Amino acid sequence: MPTRAREVLAALMQQYTGHPVQPQELRPVKEGASGRTIMRAHGLLGIYWTAERADNHSFLPAARGLAAQGIRVPSLLGGTWAEQDCAACLVQDLGRQDLLCLREAPSEQLREAYTAALQALIPFHRIRPDWPLQPAFDAALYRWEQEYFAEHFLARHMGKNAEDFLAHPALQEMATWLAELPRVPIHRDCQSQNIMLHAGEAWLIDFQGMRMGLAEYDVASLLYDPYMALPASLREDLLQLWPQLGGKALEPHVLAACAMQRLMQALGAFANIGYNQQRKWYLQQISPGVAALREVALHAPESSLPAAVAACLLPILAD
Repeated sequence: MPTRAREVLAALMQQYTGHPVQPQELRPVKEGASGRTIMRAHGLLGIYWTAERADNHSFLPAARGLAAQGIRVPSLLGGTWAEQDCAACLVQDLGRQDLLCLREAPSEQLREAYTAALQALIPFHRIRPDWPLQPAFDAALYRWEQEYFAEHFLARHMGKNAEDFLAHPALQEMATWLAELPRVPIHRDCQSQNIMLHAGEAWLIDFQGMRMGLAEYDVASLLYDPYMALPASLREDLLQLWPQLGGKALEPHVLAACAMQRLMQALGAFANIGYNQQRKWYLQQISPGVAALREVALHAPESSLPAAVAACLLPILAD
């Protein structure tokens, strides 16, 4: 962990608690791929970030805005800091249990936890943000996800021709079609590590990438998460539960397209981070990611645009 991050976060904690806090007392929280430093001490969580990623500076306005609109997110505590392109803050420590901790849990416990996650996500899609968001999902962003997959997963990991894959007209058509559908505020990275379980409720974290997009994208991110590899029967139960909890009806062909997009993006990220940052844990997620994408492609609604994209994907995923 960067020395500067420790120093800044220790100073913020000391300022907040009124008691001496030494940098070496801080303990790193499990490392994700957000480019941020997150540490805990004295019942507090400190977050330090740079402008290395475009969405990092969106955390503070999103945290304030989401809390003000009743979304369960960690409370911002007294103390923020900014210097040039760096910033830091203290937030409520929700503990150590995220959805990923339940990967080996019995199905009934999983169902209960995922029900809580859906209940936390539904109101997120109904808010009216009055703060700046990240750029909305448009055709270019969907296309970027496809290109990211082609560059890092197909070319780097599989040694295949990325240009041949990207030349399939159905891919561009799907990007254009999805971009034309009505959008709502979405989390953008709604996966198991970003859902905390605390005080009997599910809480959303790492929401700095939120933007306007499709509810189906968040639902697909959650239920087809390669980290968890949920059983198909449980996923179907949760999809049936979504409208019963008050979620807007999900269009099967839109859900399939969003699941393909999300999983292509995830596989691109696993290969990119695994090879270029030498973080081997992400390479271990490629196999479940491929399995999830193959499952989505095999069950794409017939005579739909996702089915045409599935026809491009399945020969590749069969290797």
